[in-house]
Amino acid sequence: MAQGIANIVVPFFGGIPATGAIARTATNIRAGAFSPISGMVHALVLLLIVLVAAPLASHIPLAALCAILIIVAFNMGDWHAFYQMQRFPLHYRIILLSTFFITVIFDLTLAVEVGLILASLFFIFRVSNLTRIERVAHDGLPDGIACYRLRGSLFFGAVGKIEPLMDVRFNSAKTVLLDMHYVLDIDDTGLDALASLSKTMRKRGGDLILFDLDESVRQSMIRTGFIHDVIGEHYIADDFPSALALVRSDSEAGLSAEPRMP
Repeated sequence: MAQGIANIVVPFFGGIPATGAIARTATNIRAGAFSPISGMVHALVLLLIVLVAAPLASHIPLAALCAILIIVAFNMGDWHAFYQMQRFPLHYRIILLSTFFITVIFDLTLAVEVGLILASLFFIFRVSNLTRIERVAHDGLPDGIACYRLRGSLFFGAVGKIEPLMDVRFNSAKTVLLDMHYVLDIDDTGLDALASLSKTMRKRGGDLILFDLDESVRQSMIRTGFIHDVIGEHYIADDFPSALALVRSDSEAGLSAEPRMP
């Protein structure tokens, strides 16, 4: 927080925002320090050297300063991390090595940017792999009705898991009951995918019924107007028996033959 506030304020005084430098912290820890006061003392000593002893410091040979910096930099490196890389997944090794070599060859700023991008891409890939949809067998399901269970996060990186339900070769049912109990999160792209699935089912003369929604997912659907404007409150059920009762009541009342909202 302190560094964030400093980076906001420093441009007003001609300074340049910087990333977190651990040189002071690493040096202090290796010298036996154990409290944040050591970092403050270290900074004050450097400030006094710059303000008071700068004329004397100018006589220090640059070669000596370079040697000191090399030793400090070498001691700051967690070189044992390279020996332990075989313990970690492939994506972790790629991020570590990419950030390391880009820092050495180019600069730290570019390395941080590339590292963040790689970490984000790998995170999206991992979360999308955790998201899956499976067919659930229930006794007493009428013909033309299928029940599926969705697990994980339904976001822009995982909406492809919904698309097979719109393919008649994979799902020939007219009405789909979708168990949402294990859906942890949903974004606008996921809601669009559910809206497309609902339209597909209604074109077949059936419905999409969602049941057992997590409260956070339900609030997202209410906030975006998905329940009221797209699928309809009538097609949100508390559990599987309630969802099945909706299908039977619609069938008896002939609701599926009536015009639907687009």
